[in-house]
Amino acid sequence: MMSKIYRLSWNKTSFFAKILLFMKSHNSVAVRLASTDPKERADGYSALSSTYHSIYGTVYAQLMAIFRPKWLVWLSPVRIALWCVTWLPLGAWCYLRALPLSNKIVRLIGYDGMTADFCDIRQSILRRRGQYMEAFACIRIGLKKDSIKAHTRGLLHVGLAEIYKKYGNLPGAGIEICAAIDAAGEAEKENPRQAARIYRHCVKILDFFLGESFPGNQLRRRARALLQEVGAKDQLLKIR
Repeated sequence: MMSKIYRLSWNKTSFFAKILLFMKSHNSVAVRLASTDPKERADGYSALSSTYHSIYGTVYAQLMAIFRPKWLVWLSPVRIALWCVTWLPLGAWCYLRALPLSNKIVRLIGYDGMTADFCDIRQSILRRRGQYMEAFACIRIGLKKDSIKAHTRGLLHVGLAEIYKKYGNLPGAGIEICAAIDAAGEAEKENPRQAARIYRHCVKILDFFLGESFPGNQLRRRARALLQEVGAKDQLLKIR
């Protein structure tokens, strides 16, 4: 079941695939959500909120893809109409439900009981909902956790860089991007998908501050190469 969910999340981009991911994710966490163990239930809520967060990202990427390639722009009204009756309801549900599910984790086990991975998922959801100060605190807590994986550390540093970007702090963002890239380099062999995801986020921040520059283009090429190597079509769709 988990391998099927993993493939649907990373390797598929169609609307049908994401509907399947939505349904299978609910089935996979049903036992954990029914548990009397707070940690088990928190694990289920974290997995489900992560899936919702990922699906919403794909929904937004599909909207942006409507305007590419340029020779198909004339079909944009038709493609937007189709997106509105398919992707939009799915994206809206996932967007509205991800944060309440994440909040349940905090109520169940608190930040002290959360793993670094839980913190990473939550900070990303918080940032998407504009709750930057709590996201900042969540990241700081996550970075202090024991036995943190390299890619998780990289994603947490990316979260800090995104917050600094929001407030126009180029030096702060630069420091966090460097830390994220170092962590991604460590993670490449162990988890190339997540390493490429870190690079993708770093590219977005670099493009914001510097435009399409050499560092950003170099990371973009590296991210694409890794994602193509592992067939992660969902992440390829999200690279601009």
